[in-house]
Amino acid sequence: MSYHHCKLIASGVARLHGDLLLVQQSYPGDPHPYWGLPGGQVEPGEELLAGLQRELLEETGLTLVGTPTLAFVLQVLRETEEGFQEWLACHFACEVAGQISPQDPDGLVLSAHWVEEQTALEYLGTDPGYDCEPLRCWLCGEAAPGTVYTVKVK
Repeated sequence: MSYHHCKLIASGVARLHGDLLLVQQSYPGDPHPYWGLPGGQVEPGEELLAGLQRELLEETGLTLVGTPTLAFVLQVLRETEEGFQEWLACHFACEVAGQISPQDPDGLVLSAHWVEEQTALEYLGTDPGYDCEPLRCWLCGEAAPGTVYTVKVK
């Protein structure tokens, strides 16, 4: 008997003058902090864009401006003894405003920064659990907005 449980993730892809908005996070048990796009799990019953807005505010202190558009979707499937674990990470191109001042209630975010795009991809590439290819393809226009990628991990 296997069960199917999907976690919904909303991530912001904010660009400003050739820079990407990144957060530096440290999870318990991680050997060192890693860089990621701001975002996180959408709460049960929460609207997707409301989750994005909340996560951006918590992790960066910045507010969402206008209506975000879907950049790409990453479906992550992990096979476990109990069945499949699944994450659906919706990455939104968005504009933000305000001053960077993370106020993460979970205490995982160490800092938030605007990072030059190429350097940002290098930073993101240091996280073994993150595949930079969908983001790179979207940033350089190789992939149409809304492209869905599926990654299977053991």
